[in-house]
Amino acid sequence: MNLSYLKYAVEVEKTGSITKAAQNFYMNQPHLSKIIRELERDLGCPIFDRTSRGMVPTKRGEEFLRYAKAILVQEEQIEALCQQDTGRTLTVSLAAPRASYISYGFASFMRQMTDYPTMKVDYRETNSRDIIRGVSGKTFDLGIVRFQSLYVPYYQKMLQDENLESQDLWEFSCNLLMSASHPLAERGDLTYLDLSDYVELVQGDTKAPSFSFEPEDSPSVSGSSRKIISIYDRGSQLELLRQLPGAFMWTSPVPYDLLNSLALIQKPCTYPGNLHKDILVYRSGYRMSREEKELVNCLRRLVSQLS
Repeated sequence: MNLSYLKYAVEVEKTGSITKAAQNFYMNQPHLSKIIRELERDLGCPIFDRTSRGMVPTKRGEEFLRYAKAILVQEEQIEALCQQDTGRTLTVSLAAPRASYISYGFASFMRQMTDYPTMKVDYRETNSRDIIRGVSGKTFDLGIVRFQSLYVPYYQKMLQDENLESQDLWEFSCNLLMSASHPLAERGDLTYLDLSDYVELVQGDTKAPSFSFEPEDSPSVSGSSRKIISIYDRGSQLELLRQLPGAFMWTSPVPYDLLNSLALIQKPCTYPGNLHKDILVYRSGYRMSREEKELVNCLRRLVSQLS
């Protein structure tokens, strides 16, 4: 039996409502209703009576919920014991898009953690689908998924199918990242139509739905240029932006001191659908450690500065 299902049933009892319980777990009501039905089917008895007063535990349901609460308490005690055994080991695993503000925030977080005697830290930059699969498969505990806001329903369903929960991290419009010597560096009121003759750098393993007007098998992030270079690592990206005349990338807003250190600039540019979301994802029922919560807070503080 999935322990997460016990948490859901206890929350339904607490709120007296599947709708309210679903909101508390950042999932939709039909999905939680299905989970409760599956749980009742596995148990062979109804846990709740559906009444005009809401979800009321049956007599057998009350007994089940007492056991469920006891199991959840024991789970917390086991987790606490395991954390004691690890001593002062910093354990963080995060998968994220290739975004400068995220890597910058991650570095800020790590600067606060240098007094840990041992560390087991895993930080990987990859595409949204691999991030979702990695978190669902327990390769990573936390992930940051990026997509165009118009694809929210698509990703909500994907997260439900993978039994993942999410929190909104940031909604933003993308900027152009380029060198200060780029021919468009001094231009104002740019649109994607101004970019067709310049070289666009794109993340080669990113597939739609994402920052794209193009079909799913197109590597282009924005569909705004006829000249495309697909890259797979941040070092190549930065070197090409600095050295290749006319090169540009679409990016989330970049911290200004990082721009200065890289000798790059960012410029606003309009194109249809230029509204994107970064969301934090984790397995349903996963409890973030104190250090993981501080990592998320570092990113939220940076988002607040850039917004």
